[in-house]
Amino acid sequence: MFDSHCPAIRMGKRLPDQTENQSRLRISVVIPVHNGERTLAQCLAAICQMERPPDEVIVVDDASTDRTAEIASRFPCRIVRLTENVGAARAKNRGAAVAQGDILFFTDADVVVPPQLLTWLLENYADETVTGVVGLLGTELPYEDFPSQFKNLWMHHTYARLPAYVGLFYTSAASIRRAAFAAEGGFDESYRGASVTEDMDFGQRLLTAGYRIRFDRRLEVQHLKRYGLRELLRTDLERARALTKIWLRNKLAHVPRKHFASVPWYSAASVPLAGLGFLGILVAPFWPQGGGALAILSYAAILALNWPFLSFLGRQRGWRFFLQAALFLPPDLFVSGLGIVAGFWDVMRGRRY
Repeated sequence: MFDSHCPAIRMGKRLPDQTENQSRLRISVVIPVHNGERTLAQCLAAICQMERPPDEVIVVDDASTDRTAEIASRFPCRIVRLTENVGAARAKNRGAAVAQGDILFFTDADVVVPPQLLTWLLENYADETVTGVVGLLGTELPYEDFPSQFKNLWMHHTYARLPAYVGLFYTSAASIRRAAFAAEGGFDESYRGASVTEDMDFGQRLLTAGYRIRFDRRLEVQHLKRYGLRELLRTDLERARALTKIWLRNKLAHVPRKHFASVPWYSAASVPLAGLGFLGILVAPFWPQGGGALAILSYAAILALNWPFLSFLGRQRGWRFFLQAALFLPPDLFVSGLGIVAGFWDVMRGRRY
C-alpha cells in the first residue's frame, strides 16, 4: 500500500490542472542513501511539502552506519534496509523493485526538490510518447567555498545547454515509466560502490532502445554536496575514467550502442591542450623558449575554447571567482586527461567497469 500518513501525501485527489490521464498516474519516489544523516531530513522534508505529493516514498538504506535509518523513520516513507553496502546502482534497483507507482522518480539524499517538481513532471507525461523526464542542478548552493561552487555550476552549465530530448538519466532528478524501467532491466549492477556513471550508462541504453527522455529545465534541484579540492579533482578523474570505459564498451559491443554525454565539445577538446601545457612546463627548464611558448599558447587556447563556461561563472559569481576558475581549469582538465588514460588502461587489462 502507498503511504498516506504525511499531510503532504494525498491519494486519489485530482489536482485542478491535471488531465484525466495525469490524475491516474501514481508516482513513487526512490531515494538510495548510504550514511546520509547530514542531509536526508532536508531531502525528505522538501518531498513532503510538494504541491502534488508523491504516492509513496521509498528510502533504500544501503547498510548505513550512521543515523540514516532513524532520520528516515521520522517521515512517512517505506524504508528498505540492506544489510550489505551494495552501491548506488543496486540500491536504486532494490527501491524500484518494491515500488508500486506508474512513474519512478529517482533522487538522492543530498538533493532538495522544489515544491512544483512533480506537478511539472506530470505535465510532461501527458505526452504518452515520453518515457522519461530529467532535470538538472540549480545554480544556488548553501556552501560558498570554491570547489563546491565550481563543481555545482559546472554541472548546471553542462546540462542547461542540452536539447529537449536527451540520452542521459542523471538521477539527482530523473523519472521514468516503471514499465520501461523494468523492460530495460534497470541500472547495470556491474557498477559497484558509489559509482558516478551508472545513470549515464542507463540513459544511453534508453536512447539506443528508442525511448524518448525529455529534458525539462524547470526541474532544478538543489544539490547539498560539499567538495574539498582533493575530492573535486578525484571525482573528475574517476568520472572521466568511467565515461571512457562506457565509450569503449559501446565501441567494442557486438550490438552498437548510441553514445550520449553532457560534456561540451570544447571541454573535451581542451583535455589534450592541458596535456600539452603540462608538457611545456616540464621541458621549460631545459628549453625555456619553446617550453614556455607551448605552455602559454596551450593555456590561451583553453581559455578561448572554454569562454562560454568561464563567462557564465563570471556572470554568476563575479570576477574574482572567474579568475579562480581560469587558473583552476587547466589542472582540472589535465586530471580529467589522466582519468581518460586510466580508463583505456583499465579496458586493456580487462576491467570494463
